[in-house]
Amino acid sequence: DWATDSNSRSVYDELTLPLDEESIEQCLEELVMSEYGKQMFGVHDMCASVGITGSIEFVELDGPEVLLSLAGQFWHRRETVLGKAAIYLNARIPEITSVRVSDPADLEDFEDIVDDLTGEILYTEDKRSEDFNGDRGTMEYQGIDPDVRGPFVFSPSSGGMIRPA
Repeated sequence: DWATDSNSRSVYDELTLPLDEESIEQCLEELVMSEYGKQMFGVHDMCASVGITGSIEFVELDGPEVLLSLAGQFWHRRETVLGKAAIYLNARIPEITSVRVSDPADLEDFEDIVDDLTGEILYTEDKRSEDFNGDRGTMEYQGIDPDVRGPFVFSPSSGGMIRPA
């Protein structure tokens, strides 16, 4: 049983980090550079090539609460990006009690552009990256959560290359 195995416990202990700013920065870098991050953040060539420019930054540590910021365009919903970051941070730094954004607007996938003089909404801007292959729209139409799959479909038979959707 892994829960009582001292080897498993020591491996888990080696993976956990103390609750401090340096550990949070390290974990965010690991998340961005992970296989999952390669489908989510604009620092990767494949993402950048289809208009994904999203980034995540550490803002502040307030006791056991972590504040982050999201910038740029994501293919995923912004709340999904924050959720994945929270899961990763909590797995590595168990003392964290909550992960949230410093500005609630960071979680909005759409932004109303308002006329300064009249207060009238001129248009709504989509803060997501382009649906470059139509998959997100198709999945949403079919009632499927596109964030479960992500923007890229990989085929093991093609050596991990993107399989056209």
